[in-house]
Amino acid sequence: MTIHNAISVEQGCCTMYIFKLSTEDLLSNYIISNYDSVRETGYQRPPVESHYKKIARYLAAAGSGQILPMSIIAAATREDISYQGNELTIEGRLRIVDGQHRIKAIEYLRDGKNPKYNDKYKELANDYEFPVILLTADETDSALEMDTFININSKGKRVSINLAKELCEKKMQADLTKHEIGLNSDTYENLATQVVKRLAHDKASLWYERIQMGDELGFQKPVSVGTFARSLKRLTSWIADMVVEGARVISEEEAGKTADLTKRAVERLWRTVQGRWPECFEEPKQYNLLKGLGVSVIHRLFESCIGEIRSSDPEKVLEDAQEAFERYLDRTDVEAEEWMVGGIFTGFSSEQGYGIIMNILRGEKKLSELDDQ
Repeated sequence: MTIHNAISVEQGCCTMYIFKLSTEDLLSNYIISNYDSVRETGYQRPPVESHYKKIARYLAAAGSGQILPMSIIAAATREDISYQGNELTIEGRLRIVDGQHRIKAIEYLRDGKNPKYNDKYKELANDYEFPVILLTADETDSALEMDTFININSKGKRVSINLAKELCEKKMQADLTKHEIGLNSDTYENLATQVVKRLAHDKASLWYERIQMGDELGFQKPVSVGTFARSLKRLTSWIADMVVEGARVISEEEAGKTADLTKRAVERLWRTVQGRWPECFEEPKQYNLLKGLGVSVIHRLFESCIGEIRSSDPEKVLEDAQEAFERYLDRTDVEAEEWMVGGIFTGFSSEQGYGIIMNILRGEKKLSELDDQ
């Protein structure tokens, strides 16, 4: 595809091109890099049907004054681009970073069975143009594309928090293949997200098919990747700090070890939980245990066990913490009915509430005292 009168723009280390495309040229020369949490490819959320149909209805309304003035943001690799004078030649298709719902809306007008919509598409095909900003990157699905996507969608429209978490973790993995990265709050959260992704995709895991991932629409599973990762952040940070032995940076190998140790610890502690309250696992929608409230409380209880241990060996720390955790569950008088949706623990979904339930599990507070809360 060759474009005349394109403008080159420099921002930081990024070269961008600004130009316009007709409706038909845009629809004939784009791809969507959809995020796949299993294959770890792409970064786009699935298109939301209600969203693009709303745009289609807006465009098909009476009159011809409907406009979509915001630029389509696209990307292409540098090796597929040549620019001489104001003439821009692009090999292959544009990867859409922002604008997929506008494009899907145009396609819905074109492909739908409503004659009014078909007529509107023909009108748009003749004289409707889209402003385009093209980012250049060294590779497909680059950090630049993912950063741009997250930044655009974290303000105003709001990208799914689950997808944003997974994309940030994916970017961290790409960075780790090149160099060590600093240990900070974002790194710990990304490491926790990596653990959750491993749990979600391991068919032998208790959590397989029980975690809502960023590329899944709706909310059909007990807990989201974002909520689960947030509940694991402190545990993951403690393990990471022990693995790096006090350093403030982490390598790809050390990050992998941190994720392995955390995943094994989580699997083991939740097998203990399953043995204590099996009913909650048979009908997870009827109980809070596998939802945000439950995972937050259970992980906080396990963290409290780690706080009782004095050792710098992460494997010994996790082994001793598991034994302490098992003792607490053996002694607690909390039964499955307390975890039921609408049960006594319902309504304690806050940081303070998590602490109260944890103290009950530790035997430091009685269930009967909840009536006074």
